[in-house]
Amino acid sequence: MKSISIYTITRNQNIEQLQKLERQLSGRDYFLKMREWELESMKALTAELETCMEDVYALRFFYSFQIPRLGKEFDLLQIKEDQIVNIELKSGVVSDEAICRQLLQNRYYLSVLGRTIHSYTYISSQNRLVRLTNHDHIAEADWDELCRALKRESPDYDGNIEELFRAELYLISPLREPERFLQKEYFLTAQQRDIERQILKGIRAKHSDYYWFSGLPGTGKTLLLYDLAMKLSVRQRVCMIHCGESGEDWRILHKRLRRIDFLSDRQLSLQAAKQTMTENVCAEEAFDTFLKPYSAILVDEAHLLSVEQLKILEECKKQIPIIFSSDTEDMISPEELDREISQRLASLPDVQSFHMTNRIRTNAELSSFIQNMLDLSRRKGQKGYPNIEVVYANDDTEAVCLMQGYARRGYLYQNPAMRDVNRLVAVLDEQYYYDEDGYLRAGKISEASYEITRITTSEGRKSNVRLLFHQLNQAKEKLAIVIKDNPSVYDTILDIL
Repeated sequence: MKSISIYTITRNQNIEQLQKLERQLSGRDYFLKMREWELESMKALTAELETCMEDVYALRFFYSFQIPRLGKEFDLLQIKEDQIVNIELKSGVVSDEAICRQLLQNRYYLSVLGRTIHSYTYISSQNRLVRLTNHDHIAEADWDELCRALKRESPDYDGNIEELFRAELYLISPLREPERFLQKEYFLTAQQRDIERQILKGIRAKHSDYYWFSGLPGTGKTLLLYDLAMKLSVRQRVCMIHCGESGEDWRILHKRLRRIDFLSDRQLSLQAAKQTMTENVCAEEAFDTFLKPYSAILVDEAHLLSVEQLKILEECKKQIPIIFSSDTEDMISPEELDREISQRLASLPDVQSFHMTNRIRTNAELSSFIQNMLDLSRRKGQKGYPNIEVVYANDDTEAVCLMQGYARRGYLYQNPAMRDVNRLVAVLDEQYYYDEDGYLRAGKISEASYEITRITTSEGRKSNVRLLFHQLNQAKEKLAIVIKDNPSVYDTILDIL
């Protein structure tokens, strides 16, 4: 999307003509639904600017730009080599608090460009111009000051604005970037905010119940879960349960977040068993005692729970709310994936479920390839895969050499405990095959293949399609796959590429 002259689109003409004009000038791939009130506000803004500068027609703005996959929108952005001017348009009266909140959020998103930011809001019904100060307050603005900023002698950015803003810059991982999370250097997407609002509303109304949100890796589930934990722990203690191989990542947060207690799913099982055995009471009574101090339970990666662990948590719902977060695994063969947990979550009484669709952290190209590779029937959504390499090894020796070559280029071997790596290399050996429905499947690993598999995953003989799916989705920028002694799978994946 390119910048346009707001002078050109504030000349009198009908909306249909304006939408065609705007698309022609900006190069959008769709027609922008222009709103009458916003157009009138922009006309009033242009008229005011003409009272203090002569060449308003020369001003270029990115109009109604939305950061891809985030849902964050800006009304007007002038982007120069050394500064950015952001102007938000309002027609009716808006509180200074709401204006300040929006401009602060805008400044956060714009700050990734490392340029001076001037933030303004224009309320056309009041003919009022306000600005965000360096002390994060709203102050009445001077039109001459705005005009001086807009006329600054610095080259305008003349490229595609989408190239400046990458969604993955904004979705932090609480586990990998705990300091940024603790300092609240993030904002939730519109979808995350909507899900959080509905969950908090339900908890305030009932103080119990089940809540479950799911989505592909990279849709921001863990960040949303931690943000919920932060809000719920303001006055009361909550319990965060981690499933799978989270390693020591969450211990930094454990030390700093005093009203959030952290447990692994293994600790959950051990504590239940210990109390059940020592006190000779049922699991319901044991965990009624164990979890009594908490006002809520939050479960990360709930798809990795065992049936026994889920049954334990089900007993707690009568007194406190339980929030589950899980990965969508629909592209994995039903034979490879035990769907009992997802089915039990879906059938929980009165469960409120949400599906997250916006992939942010995960590279869309890589995510598309992984889904297409696991389920051939998907074969859609991507024209090419420039950041994916697939190579062939005839035996273990060749595979090790190829992997070492990738290691020298900065690729890391797949590992269950790794999270969010820029470059990842994985091995598919002779155990993998495609079934008649087009699903990637894994048979029993051979003794000859054990050593090469052991190099890439601590699970060794337990390596399977489900584990592979979650490991591959840790790649953020580039993915390499070494296919060993498996010409059939190699040929199929080459066709995908």
